[in-house]
Amino acid sequence: MLDPRPNVLRRRSLLKALAAAPLLPAAGAGAAQAAPARAAGMGLISRPDLHPPLIEIVTPAAGTEPGLVLLTPAPANVLDARAAAPRAEVQAGALIMDDSGQPVWFAPPAEGVVSDLKVQEYRGRPVLTHWEGELHVPPGFGTGQYAILDETYSRIATVRAANDMLGDMHDMVITSRGTALILIYAEVRADTAPVGGQPNSKVLEGVVQEIDIASGALLFEWRSLQHVGLEESFYAVPTDPEVWHDYIHLNSVAEDGDGLLISARCTHAVYRLDRATGEVTWRLGGNRGDFALGQDAAFAWQHDARRLPDGTLSLFDNAEADPGRGRSRALVLALDESAMTAEVVRSDESPEGLLAPNQGNTQVLANGHLFVGWGGAPYFSEYGAGGEVLFHGRFTEPITSYRSFRAPWIGRPLDQPAVAGKPGEGITSVYACWNGATEVVTWRVLAGADEQNLVPVLDAPRAAFETRVDVEGAHAFVAVEALDSGGAVLGASPPVPVG
Repeated sequence: MLDPRPNVLRRRSLLKALAAAPLLPAAGAGAAQAAPARAAGMGLISRPDLHPPLIEIVTPAAGTEPGLVLLTPAPANVLDARAAAPRAEVQAGALIMDDSGQPVWFAPPAEGVVSDLKVQEYRGRPVLTHWEGELHVPPGFGTGQYAILDETYSRIATVRAANDMLGDMHDMVITSRGTALILIYAEVRADTAPVGGQPNSKVLEGVVQEIDIASGALLFEWRSLQHVGLEESFYAVPTDPEVWHDYIHLNSVAEDGDGLLISARCTHAVYRLDRATGEVTWRLGGNRGDFALGQDAAFAWQHDARRLPDGTLSLFDNAEADPGRGRSRALVLALDESAMTAEVVRSDESPEGLLAPNQGNTQVLANGHLFVGWGGAPYFSEYGAGGEVLFHGRFTEPITSYRSFRAPWIGRPLDQPAVAGKPGEGITSVYACWNGATEVVTWRVLAGADEQNLVPVLDAPRAAFETRVDVEGAHAFVAVEALDSGGAVLGASPPVPVG
């Protein structure tokens, strides 16, 4: 959930350019290094259209699970007058980065916002999925659709909600049957007078749909007001009937055997649904919870409820501010569905003791590690099986990511590498970047007096998202070839004039 108060998270509300520091001077000839960065958003010479945010790695990766980090940076909830303004242009978008904080792929949307970038499987192959559309803040939901991309970053499918509705930004899960479970916020009219509101008020009803991806056919639909009453909400009902009452605020959906699990932030509860009838099988948490909660097992304003292979349940506990825990955490609970008890298996807080006011997720990795996105706080972390911090980073500007994931990913973009050349004193600085290419190990620089007569002059290791290679002498034209670990050419740029 996004903070239910006005803020800057709206369509096209990207951070504007305010200032930029000078570029760093060139190093000695033959050096390969990361491209110079500006004070805030990353300034790229070969891709001036891209301005991914800068990342600070607080705890360098050690013993982490293999894979890249997937984020969806967006402007933060800058509600505090003390919050610093961004110092340079920073774009929102979909971001895949390595453990050094360097981007591997960055894709700002043409319009609107993206959310929930993750790796899933479709038709037996890994794919990237994300939501795209318009955000509505307050209260914090989306209207849009879901994209499925292959390893070339080509769109192979678009998932849209049925019955003239629009999909929400919080979750989309692809099943092994080639279907998608999606969430929707549907505006309806309801009598909220029994809970302190007005008759005929605007209410946001939570809807779950299952869509066949190939055909777009609706296979299943669940509507919250038929099964979860307004009295379960902890969210204050508006006195104005024309203001949305976001009474349930669904933020995750997942399969659970023959049922479904949904997380509802505003009722502080996780629900298990019967797929055949839609009835609620049980409630975990909330004011009608069916489980006796063990010591420190209570949670509030939570996100991202998932059943794990061993039967435990993970979630991100945003937590109450005051009174309450005052610190958010990644939480794993053991559920005894015979005795109807829930006990804490593990509880991991951030090194800073962050309280994430909204958003966030807990990803349980195959080796027992946890990867945690701190949502409304601009951090992400990986924890070992014993709770030790193995990796910890943050955005350097007022930016957040709804969720954060770690996953293996191999990207093979269809476009060509980008290159730019800049003259220097006795050298030519060559800047190379191939957005989304994960297998580039070496850049081969070609140079010459004209476009038709370029020759290889230097091989240099890939050092960053954009690598700068300084070569001896003045050259009129340059180009690059991207090489893999075996020296094979993966792609080549067109020649460009130096200037």
